Amino acid sequence: MINEPNSDQAGRESLQGGVGEAIRRFFLNEFEGMLPARVVSYDDSTNRATIKPLVMIGTTGGGKVSRAQVPNIPVYRFGGGGFFMRFPIKPGDLGWLKANDRDISLIFQRGGLEDWPNTERLHKFSDAMFFPDTFKDWVIDGADIDAAVWQSIDGSTVISLRQGEIRMRAGGSEVVINASEVAITSPLLTHN
Repeated sequence: MINEPNSDQAGRESLQGGVGEAIRRFFLNEFEGMLPARVVSYDDSTNRATIKPLVMIGTTGGGKVSRAQVPNIPVYRFGGGGFFMRFPIKPGDLGWLKANDRDISLIFQRGGLEDWPNTERLHKFSDAMFFPDTFKDWVIDGADIDAAVWQSIDGSTVISLRQGEIRMRAGGSEVVINASEVAITSPLLTHN
């Protein structure tokens, strides 16, 4: 018997072990799901990125192998109804690489029209989407803890929305808009 890499040699002697090993190997080698990843490069005009998965692959001998970069991946932009949110994606940004169930190449080639899968690929990162995520190192001011917040990572520029109120802060200035007033705290801004 030849020892194959990444197999459970002890379990191969029984039918249950052999079937279990075959199923395990099939899922490990054939299906990709979602992994944390980092942007290598990004083209805003096409909204496509080259992405580097951050979870390594283990070898039978206990080694660690980096996964290959995945090119030409669409980046998720939250949107609908004629509006979307765009972020200035940069190399090094973190997020999630999520594989689609089927080959999506023809759908993108046809501009989002319904189409048949071009190949029989299933759950592969070549048919993935990248979802940007900050993971950590962001700061939310205590005054904004109960609000919907759009802000810079360091918290220096903030737009917060709460029931009946909008607050905007930047560089020591603040504008508060609610049903009864517009309050401005800034030596640079005035209103009447």
